[in-house]
Amino acid sequence: MTRALKIDKSLRERRRIIRLLDFLKRDDLTGDQMERIGRRLQKSGKRALNPLVRKLWQEHNGTAIYRYTCMLDFFDASAWMDQLIQITIQRKDLEEDGKLALLDLLHDSGIDVTAPPFASLTGYGAASLDGFIDDCLKDGERGLVRFIDNFLDVTDDFRERMIHRLAELDSPDAVTLLEILLSFERPEIVREAILALGRIKSGCALDVLTRAERRHEGDVAELIRRSIRRLSFLGIKEPTELPQPFPMPLPFHDVQAGPIDFYGARSLWFAWKLDDSAFAALLILTGESDGLLNAVSYRMRDEKEYNLVLKDLINGEMLLPVDPGYALASLREALHRSREQGFYLPPDFYVDMRLFRPDSLKPEAYIPRFSLNHLDGIVEKIPGYVMTSNELLDDPSLEGWILSEPAVYDAAERFMALEEKDGVEGVTAEALEAEINLFCDEMVIPRRAEIIKRLLLTADYMQQTGSEDDAVQRTLATALSLVGGFLPESRHPFIRRLVLDSVDTARQALAEGYDLRLEEGYTNDEE
Repeated sequence: MTRALKIDKSLRERRRIIRLLDFLKRDDLTGDQMERIGRRLQKSGKRALNPLVRKLWQEHNGTAIYRYTCMLDFFDASAWMDQLIQITIQRKDLEEDGKLALLDLLHDSGIDVTAPPFASLTGYGAASLDGFIDDCLKDGERGLVRFIDNFLDVTDDFRERMIHRLAELDSPDAVTLLEILLSFERPEIVREAILALGRIKSGCALDVLTRAERRHEGDVAELIRRSIRRLSFLGIKEPTELPQPFPMPLPFHDVQAGPIDFYGARSLWFAWKLDDSAFAALLILTGESDGLLNAVSYRMRDEKEYNLVLKDLINGEMLLPVDPGYALASLREALHRSREQGFYLPPDFYVDMRLFRPDSLKPEAYIPRFSLNHLDGIVEKIPGYVMTSNELLDDPSLEGWILSEPAVYDAAERFMALEEKDGVEGVTAEALEAEINLFCDEMVIPRRAEIIKRLLLTADYMQQTGSEDDAVQRTLATALSLVGGFLPESRHPFIRRLVLDSVDTARQALAEGYDLRLEEGYTNDEE
């Protein structure tokens, strides 16, 4: 039976939208150009709104943030207002001009930005460190995140002062923060938090220490026992559970994961149903090499709000339901990489890790395993699968497999120069092959091992999300063919398509006036 073929134009449209958004970062952008970009984004509707909102979550440049907020005016405010409020409240990494751009749009939309929580965005208005900590403890979970965010940024002596202040306050919220600090990577912070808990005359502090003792061993466990004995000398012999807005940890309500892109980044979504019919969720961005890159905590009033938030994220992050064990294994791998690199975790994750079972977050490397069905006869099938491996880049599980870096723009200019010199039809096969070879030598061969690993992780993701066996096997075969040098990279159908797609994307961006090499931080070593 012949199956009708459908042409998928969505990838081309998504790339066009991204190029339009990137064009907004040009220094010489005019008002008329912004108006035209806004109209073109408006025609794409929600397909353009989702990446625009993601840009606001990620961008740091104040001018770019201002221009992105201008683009929001081309869409119905009901579609982005809740997200803008969350961005304004949760993004603690913005300079003053970025904050003001967000607050200005909220003000223009009729929101009183002089009232909480917006009035406190510049630091709760406290004149001292002690005052700042006091304000954090009055602000619920948002205050916990704000405390951790600042704790990560200050020097060691300020951290010590912040921990000592928590011990002085002797409140359940202070004990909650000290419990969060027990999960920090640096032993000296854990030590100070344990000692601080031993100075708080509270059954809540004893409860935290008692639970922590079961998770630690060696010198840390002994220090915890000393703090417990100290509390006993102070008359605190019975633990008291910390007052919580909901019980913790909780069973998962929903777990989803997104595909791994060319650079090894992917999103994970963990959600929990709270006692009062509300929902909590954590969106985590991980990097295959760098671990936990970012985390955003969500609190949603009811199922309707939860479904709206998740729907937007599914479209933007390409999330699919997965087994919780798989997502947790991916998370533990990211924690392992963060610890290996010596990186702190995102503030929202430190606060929300209480929602996970403690034993589920032990950092460890992840090695994908494949079923016998997928491995059976795979070596013999490599030649056949490699010949059609270019088609893998049409699979949704390989969305994001595009090289996007300054050197690709150099290559794009060389391709364009060939066509300008000899005309499109006049470019010889030898000249084209020489450019593809050069691209592979500079940008593919040095990272061959990374590409192989990410293809294996992608094949694993495909089997976890129920892809057809043939697609999983083709991805596995493509990875194995790169291990064994089945073909030179420049002649390998998968690599060749990857190169040409990347160059084509860069050429289109250059044609529309955007050049990644002009971004802040790019330097040309040859100059």
